[in-house]
Amino acid sequence: MQHRMRHCCATRRGQSMQRQEQRQIRSLSLSLQMRLALDVLHMDTGRLRRRIRLELARNPALACKDPDILPQPEDPRAALIAQIGMLRLSADQIRIAKDLVHCLDDRGLLADPLAEIAAWLDTTPAMLQDLLPHLHQLEPPGVFARDIAECFRLQLRARNRLDPWMDRLLDRLDLVAANDLSTIAAFLGADREDAREMIADIRALSLAPFLGSAEPDGPPPELELTAEGVLRLGTTLRLVLRDGEGDADARISARNLVAAVEGRTATLLRIGAALVEFQLPWLLGNGACRPLTMTALSAQLGLNKSTISRAVAGVTMRTPDGIVHLRNLLKTPVSPHNPDLDRETVAMTLCNIMDNWSIARRMTDALLVKELAVRGIHLSRRTVAKYRLELGIPKRRQDSHGRPNQ
Repeated sequence: MQHRMRHCCATRRGQSMQRQEQRQIRSLSLSLQMRLALDVLHMDTGRLRRRIRLELARNPALACKDPDILPQPEDPRAALIAQIGMLRLSADQIRIAKDLVHCLDDRGLLADPLAEIAAWLDTTPAMLQDLLPHLHQLEPPGVFARDIAECFRLQLRARNRLDPWMDRLLDRLDLVAANDLSTIAAFLGADREDAREMIADIRALSLAPFLGSAEPDGPPPELELTAEGVLRLGTTLRLVLRDGEGDADARISARNLVAAVEGRTATLLRIGAALVEFQLPWLLGNGACRPLTMTALSAQLGLNKSTISRAVAGVTMRTPDGIVHLRNLLKTPVSPHNPDLDRETVAMTLCNIMDNWSIARRMTDALLVKELAVRGIHLSRRTVAKYRLELGIPKRRQDSHGRPNQ
């Protein structure tokens, strides 16, 4: 009898432990699914396309109906994968390197942080750091660079044009963009002719190794506004499950990603609809862009401000007048007394007033306040002075006899 009771107790303990393990597994699965949903929601269009391209390459249970993201006949990524197969790397490094190809943006660069890419690939940033020098040897030169400066360095090294002066100049591409020969010459301790030649060498390089001399277009708009004011989905990443493909883990992973992308699409459409409703006259060319804060939009939609901020980052909408970034539809009012005016509108109005100010008339901040008030903009003298300084306009103004006005 005692033996039977001990056996029953042991059985119940075993069943209890098994149920507890099952609950822990379900909780962990739910936690991973929620984390994936949040990660996907916070991705911009380009980053999401790269993540999906990676998953399509390694998960047989996943398919995509978007033809733009599917491999093309002359996809440069296929050529890179073939080159990687000839590198002297371990089997694990080869696998990671081939997966890393699908994390490249449309230029051929690694635009996302290495730590995030490492998490996608189930590896470490240190492993990727060790792998990149091997991948930087591949054709076309510049692929797998983490920024434009590194992309240029790889191209110049391939052309045997990367000397110490050039290497230092690549840290100041702002000077190259400004074509500031004198400052470049002083910065490098070189003469203007050397500076001119280095600028010419840099401008002959490609910003996008995958595209050669062509300019990258960027990801297509995810939302589209018709001329009738109707908002609809543009180029969306429509994922589906493949019937009978992949093992159980692959199907769970694919199902979670499909749900995460669908959730992101629904949230983006909801935010876009609210923005269009508020800014419709401006979007159709019939009015000004009205101030709208992130706080007001989050209260209206019942979403967290950070969720809206990250959801609209890098997302565009095609309108009858061109492509608009969703973030540009959110503008902070200039003050509580001017809830319908944003800083750009006030600055443009102030510039227009000052540009048309009679040279014979004395200009002061007090007079500018009055001129703005006539136009329905009510600001303090201190605020006007701040705007004037931001616009680079001095306080003094000469009268008609050439004497400075105080």
